Amino acid sequence: SIYLFFYTHVEDALQELEKAKENSPTLKGMDINPYPLGGIFRMWATDAAVIVPNKRSIIQAGAPPNANPMGQQVPLFACMEIAQETKEGKPCLPLFFELEDANDAVAQAVSLDGGKVEDFEVVGLNLPEAVNLLANAKEDTAAFEFIPPESSLKHIREYLTG
Repeated sequence: SIYLFFYTHVEDALQELEKAKENSPTLKGMDINPYPLGGIFRMWATDAAVIVPNKRSIIQAGAPPNANPMGQQVPLFACMEIAQETKEGKPCLPLFFELEDANDAVAQAVSLDGGKVEDFEVVGLNLPEAVNLLANAKEDTAAFEFIPPESSLKHIREYLTG
């Protein structure tokens, strides 16, 4: 059985790519590609793919420092107080793959809207919990927006311009 591996952090994917190139030098042109989370989650739910979270993120979410990221739940970080409105005027909560990105968003919200960073709590949940909340939400309730890691977005921008 062949599994596809998807990494939530671009640096992890690049490290695995280098290992694969070292182990299989005949596979020229191998590279990493971004994929939409919805499709990856569907593959994961049917055991057709493995989603590998970033080690630092799983530790920040409470895993022990010696935890192996392979097989761990994908942690997400959110701050309920920074939900934004959709075009329809409904609240939309950003869910971040990296704690640093969530903390940066809180700092940005405080700088724009006022308040104190200490008054905003960033909480953790995992990807299946978030999908379950979405699946069971009523249409008129809050929505989520999955925010890719800034490091991944930077890699994509550099790749496309480069």
